[in-house]
Amino acid sequence: MTLLFSILKYNMQIYLLKDLKGHGKAGDIVNLNDGYARNFVVKNKIGRVVDNALLSEIKGKAASRDYQTQTEIAAIKAQIDALNQTPVTLRVKVGANQKLFGAITATEIGDALAKQGITLDKRHLVMDAPIKTTGTYKLTVKYNHNLTGVVTVNVEEQA
Repeated sequence: MTLLFSILKYNMQIYLLKDLKGHGKAGDIVNLNDGYARNFVVKNKIGRVVDNALLSEIKGKAASRDYQTQTEIAAIKAQIDALNQTPVTLRVKVGANQKLFGAITATEIGDALAKQGITLDKRHLVMDAPIKTTGTYKLTVKYNHNLTGVVTVNVEEQA
């Protein structure tokens, strides 16, 4: 008798459009009882009844998302290769002990890269502190999808 009750209790599959406390998160397919599913979940547009059309739509969206992710990763890898081959040279005024008047910031490095044809969001550039002396620095660039690159920055005295 309990087996029959458990079969009748959950007999409608719902694709959740929003999080549903105690049942699942958005994007999950969950089993709910008929009354709750029809009268609350579907009516309030929290979920949709699973059918073949919805399953093919979900698969299409997943394939599209995968393609977009792969395209984005390929573009990031191309930019990482360009960063590895393109050092940035900045010429600035210096004072005693090769200390700069001011400091080199991520914005200035991004602008120098833009002049060389590489667009880099300054928020991706990891700098512990602004550069205040001449020399060569290797800075990490963090991208989405756990990809990182390195940009070489040469700071030289202005003639």
